[in-house]
Amino acid sequence: MLFSFVIPTYNRAKKVTRAIDSVLNQPDWAKSAEIIVVDDGSNDDTALELQKYLGKDQIRLINHSENLGVAKAKNTGIINARNEFVVLLDSDDLLTENGLDYLTRLVVNHDSDMFFCGTQILNSTKLMYDPSFRGLKSYYNLLKTPVGEYLPVCKTHILKNNLLNNLRGYESITWLTLAKKGCRIYFDGEPIRLYDNIGEDRLSNRFNGIKNSARMREGYSLYLKEFGADLKYFNYPEYLKMKLKLMCYYLMSLSFK
Repeated sequence: MLFSFVIPTYNRAKKVTRAIDSVLNQPDWAKSAEIIVVDDGSNDDTALELQKYLGKDQIRLINHSENLGVAKAKNTGIINARNEFVVLLDSDDLLTENGLDYLTRLVVNHDSDMFFCGTQILNSTKLMYDPSFRGLKSYYNLLKTPVGEYLPVCKTHILKNNLLNNLRGYESITWLTLAKKGCRIYFDGEPIRLYDNIGEDRLSNRFNGIKNSARMREGYSLYLKEFGADLKYFNYPEYLKMKLKLMCYYLMSLSFK
């Protein structure tokens, strides 16, 4: 089979079932996919809500005894994936109607190691990416262009050898690392991921961005350490912007000590 949908969740009892059902509602989903839900130590009704999926073929529930963070939850799912591609679907996102069929045709028709599928805001027509940025892209393309929000789909054996850094919101470090290693990366223009931008736990929430400033600073520091020299050469304005953000998050983090 082609796909292992990895859905990490933490205290999203209602939203995670919506994400799972968006895959289950795909025509003939069981012929091409499995679903791995990783409950990252939830203390709400998540475990109770997930009970109805127990015993269903090709759905596996994995529990962390404590909250380890979304990157580690995703890594648990990746390690346990059995199929050719891992699809990283957040627990408050949805796969669009017939999204699985579209994704199947995409990976069959394009010889690539990774695919990034477009994202649209839930209950809106607003896209969170540039649909004209499409096709095979190199490491240098990714440094030069802000790529927006996508649904990541990656060959399982590659992700198992390149697990995500334990930094929430910084999966881009992994994707850039893979691009720098020469992985073939394809960006698609069709939105098949619906993004729920409502929620107090979003890092994009302004207060959470301030509250998590130490974590944000750590992410920017690692990003610049790994890619700063290349970014400075190929996209100097973005390099300066990231340096400024790093300084701002450093100053904000001092107030939360």
